[in-house]
Amino acid sequence: MNPPRQQSPLAFALNLVGALAIGFSLIVSHSAERPVWVLVLALVADAAWVARGAIALAGVRAGETALLVVAAVAGGLVAAPSDGLSVVPAAIAVLATVGAPRRPVLEGFGLAVVTLALVAAGAVPFGTSVGAVLAMMGGVVLAVFAGLSRRQFRQSEEQAALLQEREREMREEAARVAIARDLHDVLAHSLGGLVIQLDAVEALLEAGDTAAATARVTDARALAASGLSEARRAVAALRDPAGSGAFGMVVEPAAFAAAVDDLLAAHRSLGGVVDLTTHGEPAELTAAQGAALQRALQESLSNARKHAQGEPVRADIDWQSGRVRLTVSNPLSDDVGELAATGGGHGLDGMRERVAALPLGGAATAGVVGDRFTVTVEARLS
Repeated sequence: MNPPRQQSPLAFALNLVGALAIGFSLIVSHSAERPVWVLVLALVADAAWVARGAIALAGVRAGETALLVVAAVAGGLVAAPSDGLSVVPAAIAVLATVGAPRRPVLEGFGLAVVTLALVAAGAVPFGTSVGAVLAMMGGVVLAVFAGLSRRQFRQSEEQAALLQEREREMREEAARVAIARDLHDVLAHSLGGLVIQLDAVEALLEAGDTAAATARVTDARALAASGLSEARRAVAALRDPAGSGAFGMVVEPAAFAAAVDDLLAAHRSLGGVVDLTTHGEPAELTAAQGAALQRALQESLSNARKHAQGEPVRADIDWQSGRVRLTVSNPLSDDVGELAATGGGHGLDGMRERVAALPLGGAATAGVVGDRFTVTVEARLS
């Protein structure tokens, strides 16, 4: 159930002014021809109106229903003998009951029906004209319609607030997924490469080849520095999603080609073999498109080192009108690397998520095609 809706100080002030005006008019206009109980009930209805406003201002729900019923019943019963003055707190009570989304709408309709019946019944002993009675009853009916309008407005407000909360939760979830995805990419590429380099260093030292071992250590240091730089770029992108990203707002063909060459060089430095073929005329990419293609190539090369160690990798970039397709494949092999069990499939899932999130759309697939494991990523450019 929703919490009680707190009334604004301005709304309470306006209600208080109206109630004081009604109370003053009741006292001034009261004559000896009217029974005292009429004035008493009318003032009770007026006081219930003010009291209900006070607890609404405080955000308290206890006693609200009783005050609304008192205002509607007492005000409706003496509406005719009070010259229609007490119909105001009665109508306000009906409006507040119908307009509260937390209350069943039938509750408001029921109070309105009771109020209408009391207005008619209270007019009988005093010989009030039919026109006057209908006018007072019309005020109650108008209060019902005003309450329905307020109810619909408040429900729309609540739905909008709920939607905003869900959107905030979705943004937070997307941020967590992005963090996990980027950390996986950095760890799989950098730390996985470091393990391979250090294994090679150990083997070279055992063989007494200190010069080659030193070169491997230098490569490992460069790989670690590159991984740290990638981690910093990932954090910067998460802090400022609309900012520079991996390459900037626009990725020029030369910048993308340089990033691809760096990944291929890193793979070769880890003992891998890879050949790249490019078709078509390279085009500009957005930061998100460039990052998606770069990460897909990085993940594909990392998977090849894990699951097909030493096997030659083929990479193909096909620039077409309105789209670019990256295809990376390697032969199936039983000679898997020591890192084969460290992935858990999160890299391929992250690749698909990143491509699916591209503003212009795209698709990513990974699986066995013939005797090769093939990763295909396509991004729409227009």
